[in-house]
Amino acid sequence: MDTQPDLKTALLEPLETTVVPANTAPFVIRDCFTKNTSVRISNIFAEFKTRFFDKTENPMAEAAYRKYKLLRISADGPIIAKLGGEGKVESTFTAAFALLQRQPKGEAGFLQTNGFANIFYVRDKKGALCAIRIGWASDGWVVDAISVEDPLAWNGKHEIFCPI
Repeated sequence: MDTQPDLKTALLEPLETTVVPANTAPFVIRDCFTKNTSVRISNIFAEFKTRFFDKTENPMAEAAYRKYKLLRISADGPIIAKLGGEGKVESTFTAAFALLQRQPKGEAGFLQTNGFANIFYVRDKKGALCAIRIGWASDGWVVDAISVEDPLAWNGKHEIFCPI
């Protein structure tokens, strides 16, 4: 049986996995950008600041994450549905930032650094699910948040990250 996706109809191609370590203390998102000196951040979009800067995430257990290559243009709704719904794709910014810390200056690693987005689905301070877009620009990481209700469609060069 062929396990390769049919590139004409498939939406996502599963890629590699990694483990994000446990975090034993509350995680204050604003501190990642105001007290952090190791991860090079070049731009934080206003929407991310509005939705996430006043959020603190609870400690989290160690978690395995899989990344998926987006094979064609799609909005968030079909991506989330394909991966099993909001409960299956929901991540934390704590996990995303742990992965950023492995590639603080855009080094090669689990996150792509080719200018395309690494997308995590995270609830904002009001509980709304957002697509967190993290991408490497020539001078640092760019971070943004977009409501999954937004009709924006991602192109086929982005990667989606979710717990498994």
